[in-house]
Amino acid sequence: MRLCLWLLLFANTLLGATFDELMEKAARAATREATFLGSVACTESVVESKLDVRNKPESQSKRSYDYFALIDLSEGDLSVNESRIEQGKARTNKQLLQSTGFAMLSLIFHPFFQTSFTFSDDGTEHAGNVVWHKIGFQYRPGKRSPTLLRTGAREYPISWAGEAWVDEQTGRVARIHANVVAQLDEIGIKSMEANVRYGSAENLGENAEWVPLDAVVDLRTPHQHWRNTHTFGEFRKFEVSTVEQKKSSPK
Repeated sequence: MRLCLWLLLFANTLLGATFDELMEKAARAATREATFLGSVACTESVVESKLDVRNKPESQSKRSYDYFALIDLSEGDLSVNESRIEQGKARTNKQLLQSTGFAMLSLIFHPFFQTSFTFSDDGTEHAGNVVWHKIGFQYRPGKRSPTLLRTGAREYPISWAGEAWVDEQTGRVARIHANVVAQLDEIGIKSMEANVRYGSAENLGENAEWVPLDAVVDLRTPHQHWRNTHTFGEFRKFEVSTVEQKKSSPK
């Protein structure tokens, strides 16, 4: 009995150490990818859909943007501002549902945000030659969240709970499924769900960090159902060029 108990405790200690190491790998990967994402631009295609009771599109709008993220790591904090410039002729019609920031959901593993969540070991899943470790996460109320919900002049930290599929070898996040667990009745939201996939962009090279590939955002109110699908592609290195002009001296 003592031997069995000792073996059980020893096994749990090993599992805990392995999970801690995986979380450290995920933190390092999230740090690299946030820095890398601030150095590239891409094309973001968005399909905005309002769905009927059969989950069929009742109305739909398609838009494309030049997208890049501004990552600010100054003053010991992390902030992300997304720039989206619509391609083609500017439209006068309103967007059905504006959803931004979901591409950065993997920031929950960044060192600045890991303490805002409770993480759990949800086992492994094999796909091809890769072992994906499923990590559950739950937002801790009162902590800072990597995403905000803005309605009018008010902002609400989004209380995410869900699961992430993480590469055991690299700590990279392949996909995230998340739901909002806090009550949002006061602003008329019944439920909100997000599914985000990450991977390599072929034109950036094999050794480049992973980038967001697509994000599907599903939102329900008591009377309406919205779904936005974001697709990211045509990644390219983002460069800022400056032109200096010298004033001619007065004659």
